[in-house]
Amino acid sequence: MISFEELTHSVHQRATGYSSCSPEQSLVYACEDIVDEVIGCQNITSENARLWLEKICEREDIDVPHLHIGKSSRTVRASSQAEVNAMCIRGSSTNASTVLHELAHLMSDGKSHGVYFRDEFVRLTRTYISVDYAALLHRLYFSSGLEVSPWPASARPR
Repeated sequence: MISFEELTHSVHQRATGYSSCSPEQSLVYACEDIVDEVIGCQNITSENARLWLEKICEREDIDVPHLHIGKSSRTVRASSQAEVNAMCIRGSSTNASTVLHELAHLMSDGKSHGVYFRDEFVRLTRTYISVDYAALLHRLYFSSGLEVSPWPASARPR
């Protein structure tokens, strides 16, 4: 079994692979990668992602973003544009955390991977993936030096 310290070390190693990103963004991506590897995340077709996104937005009482399915890319899994309430999923399939990552952008400030984004993403993963997934993500954010609200805040309804 891998220790938590080894996971945190893996986050910092993985972050170096995101050389074109800011240090904060690199750590966020690396934390998400490690959680996906350790806990796993459901793969879904892009069309099912559209239906799932509609259900989430209804429950969250927010406007459903326009979802564009783009060409596959080796470097970009997805993107979002808050100014037009839209997101793009690259390829014919994705995973649940990628959809929630982009939705967290739309529900927060839209551009950065700052504390408000991280809080929203942890809350969404806790609600729509699992408590275990969100707990590990939260702990890795914190142990990697990223600011995040206390864990109990992630249980709050929007």
